[in-house]
Amino acid sequence: MDKEAEINRKVEALLNRMTLEEKAGQMVNVGLKALCEGDFYGGQDTIRFDSAKLYGLIQEHLVGSVQNMGKYPLTTEEWRYFIGRIQEVALKETRLGIPVIYGIDGVHGANYTVGSTLFPHQIGLAATRNPELARSMGQITAYEAKASGIPWVYGPTLDVAKHPLWGRISETFGEDTYINQVMGDAYLQGAQGDGINGPYSIAVCPKHFIGYGNPFNGKDRSPVYLPEYMLRQYYLPPFVSAIKNGAQSIMLNSGSVNAIPCHIDKYLITDLLKGELGFEGVVISDWADVDNLVGVHRVAEDEKHAVQLAVNAGLDMVMEPYDASFATDLVELVKEGAVPMARINDAVRRILTLKMKLGLFEQTVYPASAYPEFASEAFAGASFQAALESLTLLKNEKAALPLSKEKKVLVTGVAANSLNYLNGAWSRTFSGQETEYNDEEKLTVLEALQDKLGASRVIYAQGTDYEEDINTAEAVRKAATADAIIICLGERPATEKPSDIEDLSMPAAQRELVKALAQTGKPIILVLLEGRPRVISDIEPLADAILMAYYPGNEGGRAIAEVLTGEYNPGGKLPYTYPRYTGSLFAYDHTRSEERDVNWGFEAFNPQFEFGFGLSYTTFAYDELEVSPLEVGPGDSLQVSVRVTNTGSRTGTETVQLFLTDKVASVTPPVRQLKRFAKASLIPGESRRVAFTLYTEDLQFVNRYNQWVAEQGEFTISIDQLSRDFFLRED
Repeated sequence: MDKEAEINRKVEALLNRMTLEEKAGQMVNVGLKALCEGDFYGGQDTIRFDSAKLYGLIQEHLVGSVQNMGKYPLTTEEWRYFIGRIQEVALKETRLGIPVIYGIDGVHGANYTVGSTLFPHQIGLAATRNPELARSMGQITAYEAKASGIPWVYGPTLDVAKHPLWGRISETFGEDTYINQVMGDAYLQGAQGDGINGPYSIAVCPKHFIGYGNPFNGKDRSPVYLPEYMLRQYYLPPFVSAIKNGAQSIMLNSGSVNAIPCHIDKYLITDLLKGELGFEGVVISDWADVDNLVGVHRVAEDEKHAVQLAVNAGLDMVMEPYDASFATDLVELVKEGAVPMARINDAVRRILTLKMKLGLFEQTVYPASAYPEFASEAFAGASFQAALESLTLLKNEKAALPLSKEKKVLVTGVAANSLNYLNGAWSRTFSGQETEYNDEEKLTVLEALQDKLGASRVIYAQGTDYEEDINTAEAVRKAATADAIIICLGERPATEKPSDIEDLSMPAAQRELVKALAQTGKPIILVLLEGRPRVISDIEPLADAILMAYYPGNEGGRAIAEVLTGEYNPGGKLPYTYPRYTGSLFAYDHTRSEERDVNWGFEAFNPQFEFGFGLSYTTFAYDELEVSPLEVGPGDSLQVSVRVTNTGSRTGTETVQLFLTDKVASVTPPVRQLKRFAKASLIPGESRRVAFTLYTEDLQFVNRYNQWVAEQGEFTISIDQLSRDFFLRED
């Protein structure tokens, strides 16, 4: 009997022994603080188990899953204590001894464990265009989560983020479907390895199914309105690929799609995800989202009604952070005939299968001695490399960069001397704003520049807070002795609802700092530490150089300093369109009609910086674009190659990006779509031919009948400023 068949046999045997109450308990996921002393949001500086709560939820209510932390991050020893004690009660003091599955948000590393490796957020990884870095983040996240005793991580985020106002863009791979798919697959493969049963692999939980990254009004957890062809063409492919690559769980979108909350949308959960896509894993809610069906979405009369709607729609596990009321309601609903037993068995079968695949019935926590590389220099080096490759040079006039190490610089701005602005949200704490949990040995941008240039050559004045002036006048005064001015502008770390904003512009106080310092006549270098593309159109002309850093993680200060001083040549490419105006917000793969301007021309698409843009300290030239054959039929492949030459004086890495345009289609096509990318490192004067293969599947789109089709006609391949047409025939 093969391993899968053996697991299925064991699951069915266990399922047949379980009572309704035991099954309902398996479907509940509570927060750690629900098991601890004090109020859930009491703000205690320490957390301790409350025996009555621990036994009440695990032994009496038979809760099958626990998640996340208290107010502050835990050490590996603390994690292992808490999880070990929970498992001890579950295994030894319940009738069937079913282990609990512990889950946690791992947004850019095992971010709730003290000392763990904090990578750049996903948006920065997308800028690297290097899937191996995403794979590395997945591997290291898995290693350090397992070192903490945690086998299940909520991520990667596969939301294709097309609304620049949305506050969780930093947690995504950006606005392009293909990048989300490629980088998401790499992360998943790194985290899950050859199988999730082992000391160094985890079960991932891609999120948030589906459409979460395009809220209609740009606010978190707000409605999404998507025609199904758009949902299938732009938002579904990363999840389809994750399922093919072995994703064992998927988290739902907290909002609604086309006025139906995702948590009660049977079509999306049961018909599409589980049926059409064949997903056999666990579908879990997001935080308290079944409760939200009552007071937020107003589609349920009360919590019991909400449970009925969600479970019947196909939800398998609920994040009910505070208590086990979900299980109590569910038992009553089954006894009343409102929820069929078959639906309960389906959900619990999926949950037990996940636990068995993880090996939790054999070993819940591995020995601490198995993790000597936790927080190692090698892991920090992987984060550092990811940060380096993410940094995106958006402007560099008058050779403002790299800085001469003989020059004196003024460093200023809210993000200049802050680890929090390097790490963003989900960094030791939910908001990422608390300073007391920072890793003090890591360097801020200011400290890293002092390390590179020498403290005597680096002058500092904070300038502003996030939204208020602190000492702009002092910064201007100190600039008098500086040869150049580095202004670190930043977006205050936040996520979910606290990340909602009313204005996409960089806060006025920070922009006024730039304007004041520009009056000195000294070269102005902007470093942007932000998740979203905050509008800077009024200060961009004042800057000689602009470096986009995203949220580069704990090693970001060092990485920024290496780029600014020329020790590393930047090569990142924007993973989103950077808008010029707050009222002109659309992605690169828009339709031509969106480009119509007031003069009936096609000049309305005028972003500050285009998707895929990024400069280098050297220059690259493209020529000899070849496409063969120039006519293809169904099932054929297309060979594309181009020559890239380093025409500058420094070694550099260029990301070659291949775009496809469908000239005529039965559904209005986007102006272009990214289909392939590859990186080429070249010494000065070196040329290399970069080759790609396209298949007819790459020419497909979703038609008005929601079918993937490739229609006969002419297409255009474009790389840099070169383009070539070819023809697809219908045999």
